[in-house]
Amino acid sequence: MRPSLPFLTLAILISSAALSTPMSAHAEDAAAAAAPEIVELTPEVDKAVERGCAWLAKNQAHDGSWGSEGSSGQYKMVMTGLAGLALLSSGNQPGRGLYGSNITRAAEYCLKHAQKDGLITSDTEGQTMYGHGFAMTFLAELYGMDQGGEMGQRLKVALTAAVKKTGQSISINGGWYYSPNSGADEGSVTVTQVEALRSCRNAGIDVPAELLNKAVNYLVKCQNSDGGIRYSIQSGQTSSVALTSAGVACFLMAGRYNDEHAKKAIDYLKKNLNPKQTVGYHDYYTNFYGAQAMFQIGGESWSRYFPQIRDRFVTSQASDGSWRGDDIGSTYRTAIATLILSMPYRYLPIFQK
Repeated sequence: MRPSLPFLTLAILISSAALSTPMSAHAEDAAAAAAPEIVELTPEVDKAVERGCAWLAKNQAHDGSWGSEGSSGQYKMVMTGLAGLALLSSGNQPGRGLYGSNITRAAEYCLKHAQKDGLITSDTEGQTMYGHGFAMTFLAELYGMDQGGEMGQRLKVALTAAVKKTGQSISINGGWYYSPNSGADEGSVTVTQVEALRSCRNAGIDVPAELLNKAVNYLVKCQNSDGGIRYSIQSGQTSSVALTSAGVACFLMAGRYNDEHAKKAIDYLKKNLNPKQTVGYHDYYTNFYGAQAMFQIGGESWSRYFPQIRDRFVTSQASDGSWRGDDIGSTYRTAIATLILSMPYRYLPIFQK
């Protein structure tokens, strides 16, 4: 099994120090403090990630897509975007890694379903803006890794059109809803567009700054007095841990580290996000964004959070490499668990500060 990038980095640090003097306990502590996620990765994490990737590859359809059992199995673009991101997050890309060909097939599926108006959606997609957002993020992360050749040019064209479609579909409040051009908005779809837009911008696709600012300000409008974020502007005043997790990730992606609204949301999240507690239907969704938020917050917050979610996922993985449980299905859960466990590898720029 390939060594993970963080373990290789730590090995280089130790080897370099050993050329001059033996590494003292203080030096080891300093290395760990500089990159705590290195210490928190374990061989069991590597194995779990490899098994998760193997399960995803085995269950990819001939057309390059993924579906899932359960009532949400028809949302192929959501599942394909998430599964593609999971394979990328573990160090695979076209022409590199065990699952490079699977990533290529997933990208081809997304590109094949990129409409002339920029919307990326499958024939069976129910809530199209979800799939559009996850597909955009997957393709943008892929484009950021390799912009050359015919594939790179096709990705650029599709992503440029996709950004335009997202811009055209924003509501007057600055958010998005399940279908494009609906004029409505809610938080869970909005955060998928924010992440997709940020990923595109990181990769060099033109994204108007005003568009991102409007979207992040939508989350501010959804913030309650306790710092938590509710489902939508129009909904009641009950804060959602799931939406606050996503909101914090978006605040930090947008670089609003010192923003008062971001600080209040971070405080709420630190008090209410419990990686050991399963929260039913929204469990994996909550931790998907919660892990991103905690990773970007870093320090003690990440050091407390990751070992708990790491151990929970490592021990709950099924013998076939999947994660099972809720009605959304194994593709969804396996992709998200793999993404969270491989986050410290730092292969995906979207998860970085």
